[in-house]
Amino acid sequence: MERNWKKELREILKKNNMSEEYIEETLEYTDDERGEPIVRTTIKTKNTEEVKKDLDVPSCWSILKNEEYVPAYVTAPQVPAGIYEICWNSNLNTHSIKKQPFKTDELYHLPSPEITDILTDIENFWNRADKYKTYNFIHKRGILMYGDPGCGKSGIIQLISQKLIERNGIVINLKDEEDVDRFTSFISTFRKVEPNRPLVVLLEDIDSIASENRYQTARLLNILDGVKQIEGVVYIATTNYPEKLQERITNRPSRFDRRYKVEVPNEEIRRAYIKHKLNDEDIKGIDIEEWVKRTEGMSLSHLKEVVISVIVMGRTFEETINNLEELAERPRIKGSGSVGFGK
Repeated sequence: MERNWKKELREILKKNNMSEEYIEETLEYTDDERGEPIVRTTIKTKNTEEVKKDLDVPSCWSILKNEEYVPAYVTAPQVPAGIYEICWNSNLNTHSIKKQPFKTDELYHLPSPEITDILTDIENFWNRADKYKTYNFIHKRGILMYGDPGCGKSGIIQLISQKLIERNGIVINLKDEEDVDRFTSFISTFRKVEPNRPLVVLLEDIDSIASENRYQTARLLNILDGVKQIEGVVYIATTNYPEKLQERITNRPSRFDRRYKVEVPNEEIRRAYIKHKLNDEDIKGIDIEEWVKRTEGMSLSHLKEVVISVIVMGRTFEETINNLEELAERPRIKGSGSVGFGK
């Protein structure tokens, strides 16, 4: 006999003195593998102002030690899947995680063996958690991508993030030294609240976080394979300057198990990128083979500018190529070398 999840949930809400009307408008009712009801918090568009108002008003109690209670606000068993940054909430005097926009401007699986291998490796990692446990290994993985700027490392990160969000996972973005400190302080608390949540930690431009700075490098190593290690996590790091990284970061499998050089796009990748960005009408109006040939040696960022300049801005292809070739030349000031007004 099919269980009436909504009826059972109403009884739970009633026991906890929670508003049935509000919850019905902001929760979903689903099943999990154990056949138990799950409450998923959502915000419906039609009562957004009411929801915002309710979030500012205490609605339940947090239980402290020694039978002490403090007012609490609307709670959720887990944060929604997405990309987050760790913040410090000065009003509550505690760390929090704040959801960030998910950029999808370069979200496309290009025909690159590096991309396919990275996605496959991560997928296998998530599917083999039991194997890690069987052999008493910490369930974590580290991937380091390096290569020239604009060759697609950020696009690969978008693909990885999308795949994780589809798994109901969390992406935490660490941009600088302060973020590393916050992560070190907060991640144990996060794992107590959500011990099994799939987690990806982004370390874009890792050379700016830990290069010659021995203190920050030590903090980072503490996260990767020191006392601050956690389960169920993939660390994704990128750099345009691998030579700036210390060998104890780049040449230690327990820290970054796989290294990938993201190359300048070849002919096949350039053609696929152009076809992906243009619609059928656009393609009819250009010589795509000429575009592919004339953009040899250019990065994906250059290809993006070709599309924007020609298709969006209405410039000629020839003018655009000439401009990109000029950009490749290092700017210099003509004359004696003196600078300043009146020189």
